[in-house]
Amino acid sequence: MSPAKTTSESQPEEAGYSLDFLLNLDHEEIKDLERNRLEETPPVELAHFIDRLDIDHRREVLRMVSDHIATDILAEMDLEASAEVFEAMGEPRAARILEELDPDDATDVVAELEDQKREDLLSKMEPESAQTVKELLGYDPDTAGGIMTPDVCSIREFFSVDEAIQAIRQQAEELETIYYVYVVDEDEKLVGVVSIRDLFLTTQETAVTSLMKTQILGLLAPDTDKEQAANLMAEYNLIALPVVNQNGKLLGIVTHDDVIDIIQAEATEDIQKLVGAGADETIHDTIAYSLKKRHIWLQVNLFTVALAAGVVYIFEAQIASLTFLAVFMPIIAATGGNTGAQALAVVIRSLALEDIHDSDKVKLYLKELIKGLINGMGVGLIGAGLAYLIKQDLKTSVVVFIAMVLTMGISGFSGAFIPLFLKKLKLDPAQSSSIFVTTITDITGFFIFLSLGSWLLL
Repeated sequence: MSPAKTTSESQPEEAGYSLDFLLNLDHEEIKDLERNRLEETPPVELAHFIDRLDIDHRREVLRMVSDHIATDILAEMDLEASAEVFEAMGEPRAARILEELDPDDATDVVAELEDQKREDLLSKMEPESAQTVKELLGYDPDTAGGIMTPDVCSIREFFSVDEAIQAIRQQAEELETIYYVYVVDEDEKLVGVVSIRDLFLTTQETAVTSLMKTQILGLLAPDTDKEQAANLMAEYNLIALPVVNQNGKLLGIVTHDDVIDIIQAEATEDIQKLVGAGADETIHDTIAYSLKKRHIWLQVNLFTVALAAGVVYIFEAQIASLTFLAVFMPIIAATGGNTGAQALAVVIRSLALEDIHDSDKVKLYLKELIKGLINGMGVGLIGAGLAYLIKQDLKTSVVVFIAMVLTMGISGFSGAFIPLFLKKLKLDPAQSSSIFVTTITDITGFFIFLSLGSWLLL
């Protein structure tokens, strides 16, 4: 049965395909997709569908749609998958689509291509478009310059409102979006910003200089880290940030859609790195790629767990005499580990938001230590009560209580200290911090618990 016939049972014939329907197609059914219905399907859903296909079937689907639709689809696809399509696509069409992509998106794709392919495609693009891409390639991709678009709506400072509106209309067709109107002097230096609303609500003869704001919030240098740019946009509640060089010349803008992508990417990267997975790893990656990203951290984890096991080995004789200690060791480790993980999560988030300064560190360490101790008292009382119910021995309960309080206090301190220590060493604070926090918690927790048990119970 063809895809068109199957889909028509659940939606109008003229409607686009649903994502669920597309994802359930086998490779033989792809050739039966209808062009008009593909072009009615949201590009983002087609991108999710095509991302899961091999390169030949990606090209097959893209050949069914116009260059304009293909451009929208490729802009929504995973960057590496999109670059793979451009590598295999015929150069004339690839060059046309690159020209139609927003300059920042085109640059991201071109940066992923092999050197020879990159040069070939740039040579076939319109000279102006190719030059723009080459200039953007000169910026670090993790900076404001690397994510900005040079397509900016700008007007001269000596314009009247009427002249400004005419200039905006002339630029509108070439621009990705118009959020703010930037005012520049004859040397293209940024001198102010004005809203379209103010322009349209003011008489035509009014000078732009009387409307513009000269205090420009969120001003970025090309080498500003992209995470810092994202934080500034969130702090000032703006939807675009201007990028200027050291002389104040307006180079471009960072738009809110790029910032959303940055925030999403950084958040998911930090979550994955905390547990030793690859920062950019996805469920669709090959087994070999995932193993490459994960295996080294599993080896590190094996080494750190061995250290904790070494502590247990030291107290082998005591555990043999008091087997009850072995029953509570997992409880001590688990409560301490969770305490450290809680502190770690809060600190990593605060670091991402640039909310921690040098003057905050000592106070932060003490607060997390105190939180851990207080939580340890509450949880420790329950643990001690459980121990008493089982053993009917007060000393055993005291050992459990003290061990839980101290372990959770040290764990809270470690959860705050380790990511900040890694950052001071110029290392990524999110990269496997949880492995080190867990190790410290296990070593100290086991040592405290078994030492107290040996001292008070033997």
